[in-house]
Amino acid sequence: MPVSLPLTLLPASIFFANATLYVTLYSRLPEVSSTQSVSPSELGLALLAQTMGTLLGFPVASPLIDRFGARRIAGAMLMAAIILLPAAATGSIAPGLWGIALPLCLYGFAMAVMEVAKNLIAARIEERSGRNVISKSHGFWSAGLFFGALIGGWAAGAGMSTGEELLWIGCAFLPLVVLLLARAGDPEPMGPTPTSEPRFAKPDAFVIGLLILVAGFSITEGVIYDWSMFYLRQDLALDANRAAKIYAAFTIGMFVARMVGDDLRKRLATPQLIRIMAIVVLLGVTITVFGPNVAIGLLYVGFILIGSGVALAAPVATSLAMRHPTRSATRTMASYSLISLLALFAVPPLMGTIVETHGAIWAIVLASPLLGVVAIFAPRIVARMRDVPPEPRL
Repeated sequence: MPVSLPLTLLPASIFFANATLYVTLYSRLPEVSSTQSVSPSELGLALLAQTMGTLLGFPVASPLIDRFGARRIAGAMLMAAIILLPAAATGSIAPGLWGIALPLCLYGFAMAVMEVAKNLIAARIEERSGRNVISKSHGFWSAGLFFGALIGGWAAGAGMSTGEELLWIGCAFLPLVVLLLARAGDPEPMGPTPTSEPRFAKPDAFVIGLLILVAGFSITEGVIYDWSMFYLRQDLALDANRAAKIYAAFTIGMFVARMVGDDLRKRLATPQLIRIMAIVVLLGVTITVFGPNVAIGLLYVGFILIGSGVALAAPVATSLAMRHPTRSATRTMASYSLISLLALFAVPPLMGTIVETHGAIWAIVLASPLLGVVAIFAPRIVARMRDVPPEPRL
C-alpha cells in the first residue's frame, strides 16, 4: 500500500522542528550564559538539570501515550519546547543559574516524552504501510540541526537575541502543533495495550541488547555535539570558520546516510548493516585522530564517515524495538529511548575532566571499544534478542 504524502511528511516535520529548536539554544549557549552572568561550571549544572528531567520523563512516556495518543502527546511536548526554550534563553523564570536550570529540566522531561512519541509515529506509519520511512524521518533531525545552526549564525550576526530567535522559530512551528493536537488522520493505536503490563517501562534482556548495539553510536554522536569543537579549535588550533565547516561535514554525512538508510535497511540484513555502521564509524574516528598529521583536509572525510556511521543507529534500533516478542511497542520504545538518550546526552557531558586533562580527542575515541564489540558480535546479539522468553504475568 503506498504511503500518503501527509503521513510520510508528518514524522519528518516533527523531527525537523525538534532538532531546530534544540540546536538554536545549544549553538548559542555562550551568549546565553554571558547574558545571564552564569559561569561555565554553573552552566554545566543547568545542563545536568535537563538530564534529570529526561530521567523523570521516560517512565511516564508510555502511559501518557497509551492514554492520549502519540500525536497529541507529540504536539503538547513540542508546544512545551516552544515555551520553555525561550524562557531558558532569557532567564524570565528566575535570575542566574535557576533561570536556565528550571526550564531546561522541564524541557528535558518534554524531550524524553517527545522522543518516544515521534519514533512511535514514524514506526507505526512504517508498520502499516510496509514502506521503510524511519530513516528518512531521522534524516530530518540532521537537517534540522544543520538549518538551526545556519539560522543561529545569521541571527547572531544580525544582533538578534537567542530568546527572540527562539520565539520566531516557535511561531513558525505552531501550525504543526495544531495539526498534532488535532490528530488529523491519526489511525493509532495499533492495538490495545495489555492491562497486565506494569505502569513503568523497565529495560529487559531485549532492550539491553538494543543498548549494547547502539550505545557506542550514541556516545560518539553525543561527543561530537559536545566536544568536537574543542578538538578542532583548541587541540588543533583551527579558526572558527574552518572548524564550523568541518562540523557541518558531520551533519551532512548524517543527513545523506539517513536519506538512503531506508533502502539500505531493505537490502541488508540488520546484523550486517549494524556491523558496517560500526566499521564506518571506527574508520572515521581513526582518520579524525591521525589524519591531521597528514593533511587537515582529511578531517572532512573523518567527520563525514562518523556522521554517516552513527546516522542509522536510531532508525535501526527503532525498527528493532517494534519487534519485541512480548511487550507493546510503546513500552519497548520508552525503555530503549531512555537508555539511548542517556548515552547521547548524559554520558558525553561527564567527559569534561578527560577533555580538560588529556584533550578532546580522548573523548572522541572513548566509545571505540564498544563499536569494536558491535562490529564483531552484532549477529550474535541480534540473535539473542530474538530468543527473549515471555515475561511472567503478575
